[in-house]
Amino acid sequence: MKQKIIVLGKDHTNSTGIAQTMGREGFPIIAVLWGANKGLVASSKYVQRVYTASSPQGCIDLIREKLSSEQSVIIACCDDAAIALERNRNVLGNNMRFGYTDGKWSIEELCDKKLQVKLAAEVGFDVPWTSSPIESIDDVPEFVPFPCITKPLISSQGFKKDLRVVRSKEELIPILKNLLEHTKRIILQQYIERDFEISVLGCGLKGGEVVIPCVENKLTLYPKYVGLECLANIQPLKNMSIITPIKNLINKVGYIGLFSVEMMHSKMDDHYYFTEINLRNDGANSLVYKYGVNLPLNHFEDLCGIPLTQFNVFHPGYYIWEMHHTLSLIRHEISFFKWLKEIMKSEGLLLYFKDDRRPFFKQYLNWVMSILHIHRKNTYK
Repeated sequence: MKQKIIVLGKDHTNSTGIAQTMGREGFPIIAVLWGANKGLVASSKYVQRVYTASSPQGCIDLIREKLSSEQSVIIACCDDAAIALERNRNVLGNNMRFGYTDGKWSIEELCDKKLQVKLAAEVGFDVPWTSSPIESIDDVPEFVPFPCITKPLISSQGFKKDLRVVRSKEELIPILKNLLEHTKRIILQQYIERDFEISVLGCGLKGGEVVIPCVENKLTLYPKYVGLECLANIQPLKNMSIITPIKNLINKVGYIGLFSVEMMHSKMDDHYYFTEINLRNDGANSLVYKYGVNLPLNHFEDLCGIPLTQFNVFHPGYYIWEMHHTLSLIRHEISFFKWLKEIMKSEGLLLYFKDDRRPFFKQYLNWVMSILHIHRKNTYK
């Protein structure tokens, strides 16, 4: 019997994607979740069992108590999961394998966007102007290049709605006052007038090699300016001006595991600007699987000392992150004809697998139930 894969994170698409991509490879899937109970991960036929707790540390304690007797690979599906694993690296035991850093900075420290930008500049990326952390209105620098974006300093300490494009000082102050009520530290980052965004998907290996098979070109977003992808194009990545600094960054921080690097392509100077790196599984990996690459499988093989599967049959194409794409139509961010045209040109959807359709329909059912106010807003305990 194959080793178990433990999916650690929240009940969302990132976790579901790992269950689907690794479950289809024949691995037994155990999910350990906290946060809002959406039933999304549990709806996948590949998930054999779901354990729940009220916090990331509670999930780690649960793994130690119930799952540590057998060899397993744990795949972190959000920042808090990766941080919790690294904090408990010395107590989880030899049977548990997972991503980690082996350098000067911990994953928790590397979630700091200000530090990310500093390190990115050192290894050769073009980077946007980024402010020091802002904890009060008094911390706003005198010079701010507008337009700029507001971001939580640590992604897991904020929300997607905290990403706001701001075009003047008069607009900035009331927005910051509102954000600082629930997000303790904010940074301002120069907004790159871009024609598209990219997400480079990869895996750092124990021997220092960095696998970067493809790039996700984010062609449309929801919400429009600072959202998640609706339509994207998966392509092989051959641009060494992007590949080289990414490999330098992964090696500089000594990271072993799945990652994604987000960048913006400026239509003003034709440069790619680094915006952030995610040191954990990226939700798009479930889509890349449909185009011939399984990075989570390579991550598993590397952790277990198994020769890496070579994915030579890679066929690029368009895909749609279906929930965001539907919302962009409902909120009138794209027309019906554009929405339909994008669907017709697409070759894949994020959560739709013919042999595992329930997660695809579950996400829409959850949304409809929330609109009708009949969905129970309970959390895992």
